[in-house]
Amino acid sequence: MEKFYANKMGSTSVEFSMLVLPFFFTLFAILSVGYSALIQAELDRAAGLIASDISLHATNYTTSTGYLNQVGCSKFLGALLDCKKVELSAINISGDLRDYDEKVNDELLWSPGCGNDLVLIELIYPFSASFSPIAIADVVFRGGHKYYRSRSIIKREPILTGAGSC
Repeated sequence: MEKFYANKMGSTSVEFSMLVLPFFFTLFAILSVGYSALIQAELDRAAGLIASDISLHATNYTTSTGYLNQVGCSKFLGALLDCKKVELSAINISGDLRDYDEKVNDELLWSPGCGNDLVLIELIYPFSASFSPIAIADVVFRGGHKYYRSRSIIKREPILTGAGSC
């Protein structure tokens, strides 16, 4: 019996077989969380740049799609996001901002407002199936599908947008 306990042959194989599955499971989870965080960070960056641009001169465009096609995609979206999948909305808001906290636009609204108006800018991007249950990103449901979401609130510039008239 002592000979059996003293025999170390195969112990490395047993240890490897016990640890290989948790190792690859953890590695895949790290990559999945990292990808979600990267998409959300890129969407947040683009939303900030688009919001600052809209605060100055968004009244030249009649739709959000027209704005993205003419200005937003080439100027603000990086190579990571597919421009055809990004959706943009601008909502002229009034009242308490908490009313807009959980609101998800079911359609693309384009009401960028006039001078001194508060405008909620929202970018959404299709959510890719993620392995990780950890919520790294702002994920919302719209029309039965999951989307990454990034929001920004701006106050339209009164001087550069026609001093309050649209």
